[in-house]
Amino acid sequence: MRQTKPIRTFLLAVLALAGCSASSAEPKGDERLPESTRTPGYERNASLEVNVGRSTGVTLVGLGVELDPHFLSQNVTRHDGAKASDWDEIVVPRIRKMGIQRFRVMLLPHWWEPLNDNGDPAVAALDRFTFESAEMQSLYKVLDVAQEMNADVTLVLWGCPTWCDLLDPAYAGVKRHFLCSSEGTNWVVEPADSEEFAESFSTVVKHLIERRGYTCIKELTPFNEPDGNIIPLERYIPLAKVLDRRLRADGIRDKVRLNLSDNTDTRRFFLEGCARELSQEADLFNSHTYIFGYDTPNSTVLAWEEANVAAAAQAGKNHFVGEFGSNQCVGATRQTDIDRYERGVLMARLVVNFLNAGAVGTSYWSLIDQYYGRNEPYAAMQQLGMWRYMRAAYRQDPDPGVYDRLTDDYQPRPQYYAYSLLTRFVRKGSEVYPLDLGNEFAAGTAVRNADGRWTYVIANATGQDLSFDLKNALRGGMQPCKVYTYDERRLPDGDEQIAPSLQLENRDGTFCVGVRAHSVIVLTQL
Repeated sequence: MRQTKPIRTFLLAVLALAGCSASSAEPKGDERLPESTRTPGYERNASLEVNVGRSTGVTLVGLGVELDPHFLSQNVTRHDGAKASDWDEIVVPRIRKMGIQRFRVMLLPHWWEPLNDNGDPAVAALDRFTFESAEMQSLYKVLDVAQEMNADVTLVLWGCPTWCDLLDPAYAGVKRHFLCSSEGTNWVVEPADSEEFAESFSTVVKHLIERRGYTCIKELTPFNEPDGNIIPLERYIPLAKVLDRRLRADGIRDKVRLNLSDNTDTRRFFLEGCARELSQEADLFNSHTYIFGYDTPNSTVLAWEEANVAAAAQAGKNHFVGEFGSNQCVGATRQTDIDRYERGVLMARLVVNFLNAGAVGTSYWSLIDQYYGRNEPYAAMQQLGMWRYMRAAYRQDPDPGVYDRLTDDYQPRPQYYAYSLLTRFVRKGSEVYPLDLGNEFAAGTAVRNADGRWTYVIANATGQDLSFDLKNALRGGMQPCKVYTYDERRLPDGDEQIAPSLQLENRDGTFCVGVRAHSVIVLTQL
């Protein structure tokens, strides 16, 4: 029943006296949100007082994703329905909507140097480099969108490939890359010659920065997960030193940071060794993790990243989570929970814990489902993206339910909406103030962005609604906030982002925050 104005005014006055109670104000026009002094699900009698305390003391470099340059060179060239125009019409608009701040990007050396330019690693014969190859054109597309978005890029030279499948027929006979050592069993191995490796990497980076004008390239990583049977620590350390020297000789070391270690999960010895031996060469360290899941308590996640942060601090450097996902892994291309709504809550909870532990940022693996080889079978498709590939491709899935659940090409997964809340509102240049929610499966953080505005994130992975009396005595901490909620019952259609549901006002210096079971709430100041 519609209230008359006098009755409505009286009710608002009564509710104001009740402390953390809901206002019944209605929106006036599309631009006006309903105002409230509590979010849905808040129960005053069951609430926990939570105070914003100390900062972690680091400044965030941003939240990002893995985006490897294979869409145009591999997906589209499979001729299975993907079109080059899908990049501009679907992929790039979604990147803009997500507000992605960082990209971690794979490089493979045969894209620009399929054959050795010459026998002298001190001299780069530029006319022998294939900077205009189809694979490099795909790379430029990724860098173009990063440049447009003012996003930072970490280039990762994956290693030396033992098998090449180049698009240019002139190099069809090139298989094992000339940089490869004879050792190693992975599909990428360490180089036989560190000087040649450094020449190749430095030359392409110099080309990208000075010839192509990409100011978005901020960091370099010489190997992906070197501890995973690629290159042992005792050879990684001198190679990183050689690369550092070559970047200096080429006059570009001051334009890029070295983001080193890139170790996996529990192999902290690699990070510790890098911190001990490469303190002068490294600017930042990072680690990857796929060991945390739905039954992992916050304290375990925190302890993992706190130990990483402490190891990096021994060298006077910060730590970044360079890859992460869930522990539901089936090989390198699948995690069985990829389509679950709850995965979005898990990803948000992991990010909150990483940041609370002192990480300066995160990079999710990965942005989109895609092939890393145009001739690879369906089983090799990377299916860990925020959204899927062409619907028809999933007809090949051994589980017929996978295809049956799809309605559209490039259909977003639930986690797309959850992670987007973080990339949109937790920005680079921010400070992090951990929140103690007194719960092992609900994690919260307060973030003061560079412009002074606050954002609050709470991920509730429990099966119960939770209520918090949130207080922030720091400057500007209690200004009105827009409320965004990742809730299975209210996910957007298509690739649209979660919209704000109300404007939250503080009541007597308190935000009354209800967080539904298995949901994520974000409060961000107007």
